[in-house]
This record gives sequence, C-alpha cells and structure tokens, in this order.
Amino acid sequence: MKKRLIPLVILIMAAGVIGVLITGMSGKASANPGDEAIDFQLKDIDSKDYKLSSYKGKVVVLNFFATWCQPCIDEAPELEAFGEEYEGAELLLIAKGETKSRIEKYIQESNSKLPYLLDTKEEVSKDYNVIGQPETVIINEDGMIIERFSGPTTKDRLIEIIESFH
Repeated sequence: MKKRLIPLVILIMAAGVIGVLITGMSGKASANPGDEAIDFQLKDIDSKDYKLSSYKGKVVVLNFFATWCQPCIDEAPELEAFGEEYEGAELLLIAKGETKSRIEKYIQESNSKLPYLLDTKEEVSKDYNVIGQPETVIINEDGMIIERFSGPTTKDRLIEIIESFH
C-alpha cells in the first residue's frame, strides 16, 4: 500500500508545481476577458502621466505596440483612423520595451497623433501577460476586460467589438 502511495504523492506534488508555474507565483490578477483591468500609470513622450483608472466610465482600447514590429506598423493607419474618427472609446498605445527617442522618431516619421505610453521596462506588458505584439485589450466602462486578441486589427473590427457589448 505504501509503495503505491509514494508515486501518487509525487504526481500530486508535480501537478501542484506545474499549476504554480502556469498561473504564476506573483498572485497578480490575470488580464483576460471577464477580469478587472489591472491599473497602471505610464508617461508619454512629453512626460504626461496616464493612469488607466482615470478612464473609469469610458471604454478603453489598449494596443501593445513596438516600432520594430511590422504587423504593428501595418495596423498603424487603422489605429490612427480609429483614434481620430471613433468617439466611443479612448485609444492608448503601449510602447512595449521602447525608448523615448525611438517613439519620438516613429511619431515624427509617421505623423501620428495618438498617445504612445512608454512601457520601457515592460512592466505593464508583463502585468497584462503580453508576449507578442500587436496585442489589443478592450476594457469597458466598469474597468472590466471585455476582449483581448493578438495580431493586427482594423478600425471597423474595433468598433464592431465595442458596439457588440452595448
């Protein structure tokens, strides 16, 4: 009986270790649809502070972006159009791992009018479990994540998703 119990105990312990590794040991909330959005504060290139919780009562679209990411560059005109034309949500671009000078150069070259928030140390990206880019997280007026997806998006797709929740 004892010889059968030892492999079972080892199996249970291994499953526990794997579970901790998968869910993470930080104890932080996940960042998936149905979860409360994780608050953060980042600065833009002009050192203006942006705090996610200050957007409570508004729909927020977070787009994790990098200047070296071709799909990010490809989707940029769609995000510009969304940010300029759609008044039903705030769009914040999280410059994942980027320096201020690289984002300044990108904004100048692309003539972007969007707010790029500097996540130079990728702390917000880690909190939101962002591995690649572009990645988009849509947060409702109550601060809950309603959608999350990887890959480039379009203005029409963002509007369709946001309006499907109203």
